Order: sequence, then structure tokens, then C-alpha cells
Amino acid sequence: MGDDHVRPATVDARAHVTRPRRWLPVRRPRPTARAAAVLVLSLSTAIWGASFVFAKELVDRYDPLSVLALRYSIGTVALWTGRPRAVARLTRSDRRRAAVIGLLLGTAQVPHYFGVRESSASTAAFLIGSYVVVTPIVDRLLYGVRTTRTAAAGAALALCGLAAFAAGGTVSALGLALCLFAAVLYAVQISALGAWVPPANLWGFTTVTMAAITGVVAVPAVVRGVEVPSSPPDWLGVLYLALVAGVAAVAMQAWAQRRLPATQAAVILVMEPVWATALAVAFTAETPSVQLLIGGAVLLVANLVVAVGSRRRVVTEGTAAPP
Repeated sequence: MGDDHVRPATVDARAHVTRPRRWLPVRRPRPTARAAAVLVLSLSTAIWGASFVFAKELVDRYDPLSVLALRYSIGTVALWTGRPRAVARLTRSDRRRAAVIGLLLGTAQVPHYFGVRESSASTAAFLIGSYVVVTPIVDRLLYGVRTTRTAAAGAALALCGLAAFAAGGTVSALGLALCLFAAVLYAVQISALGAWVPPANLWGFTTVTMAAITGVVAVPAVVRGVEVPSSPPDWLGVLYLALVAGVAAVAMQAWAQRRLPATQAAVILVMEPVWATALAVAFTAETPSVQLLIGGAVLLVANLVVAVGSRRRVVTEGTAAPP
């Protein structure tokens, strides 16, 4: 009778121990902020590329520095009017950082503009676009950020694509120095933007950035004499540059770079001349050359490398091992 009493308990225990564990299916990670940031930054790059097409006629008729001054001043006023208290809600540190980023971006416009005048367009695009390899160096020196192999491969491919763009181009010694100086400033700006964008109040941060850019480009524009557009179509072009390529694209870049490493952002941003060329071919009488097609293809591959690498990293971070 004692055996009959003990045996059921023994059988139940064995059944409990030998019962196979059932794993719940692992859910696939949803698209993350990092993947969304790649798309948003790519869109802002396309907007800036499109701005070349819209700005070409403006800078042919008016001084480019005047166009820049009007563009950023209108953008600053629009942001301030939309949310006048946004800047006041920023901390003193965030206001200072936004101003520094604006000063860097605005200052880079000056050697960029004069450097283009001293070189062919393709060579200037290559030299200024070299920020794609300067950015990881700046990121390492200033913030101790190490570049992944995928991002480094994308940066190297992007530089090769830019070199294909510049094949056969010309540049003077002064143009070389100015374009490379602009590239360094852009690299510092890209790196600082990724490190300094606050988690909230992007509106106020962008307003201060736009105001700082306006202050920088307005000084040489006033010295040279500000040229105001004289026709409604020209004003529409300026408004596009101010509100879409200015306010919207700058805010999109700031939002995206808070979620992307600076080197990945630089590889995406360097697609700007490709977008400009593609849209110029689509909407104007320009004809693409073989070197532009090759360079654009290499730059596209570089962006795909960065995007795929970002996606793999997201999946790895978002997948948990079963307990």
C-alpha cells in the first residue's frame, strides 16, 4: 500500500521533468528609429540636391551670397513666428551648441562658394565631398567614436564615387585650399550635430541654428550689396530654398543625426550631387556623361552598404535570445 501511495507522485515528477519546453516564436523587430533616420536623411539629401536645380537660375541672375542671406533669414523668421517661445525653452547649453553648429555651417558656405568659382563643378564636388572621410576622423578626435567596418567601407566607396565625378576636372591652388577647408568645416558640423542635438525641442534648436547661419552669410552679402529678386517666380524659388530646403531639410537632418553615427550620415549626405545631377537631367537639357553615371552608381552602392549595415545592426540589437 505504501508503494501505491508513493508511485503516483514519482510518475508526476518525471512527467514534469521530461516534458519538452515550448519556445514562443521570436517576433521580428519592427522598423526602428535608426532605419527611419536613414530614410529621413536620404530625403533631406534629395531635397538639397533638388535645390541645385531651383537655385541655378537664381544664382545666375543674383549674387549667390544674397540668395543665401535671403534664404536663411526667411527661414529663421518663419521658425520664430511659428513657435516664438521655443528658443526660450532651450537650455543655455543647447542654445550655445545650436549657435556653434549654425556658425560652422554658415562659415562653410563662404569657402564653398568661392572655392567653386576657382574650380570645375565636378572637382569642387569631389573636394568638398571629401568630408565623407574627414568626418570619422573628426568623430574619433572630438568624441572618441570608433567607426564600424561597414561605415568605413561605405565612406571609401563614396570617395571613389566622388573621384569618378571629378575625372577630368580642374582646380587652382586657391580653389583646392578653399574646398578642402569647407570639407573640414562640414565634417566638424556633421560630427557636432550628431553629438549635440537635444532629445526634445528640435524646433527651438533649428531656429537658433538657422539664425546663426543667417548671421554668418548676411555679413559678406551686405558687404557685397544685397540683391533682391525682382519677379514673383524668383521669389517662389527663394521661398522654396528657405522653407523646404532650409527649414524642413535642416530639421530633418538634425532629427536623423540624433539617431545615426556621423560617418553613416556623411555617406548619405554625399549623395547630394547625385540627386542634383539626376534632377538636372530629368528637368533640364543636361545630358549625363559616362563618368557621372559611374560615379553615381558607386555612390549608390556606398549608400546601400551603409543602409544594409545599419539594418543588420538594428536586427542584431533588437533580437533577444530565448530564456
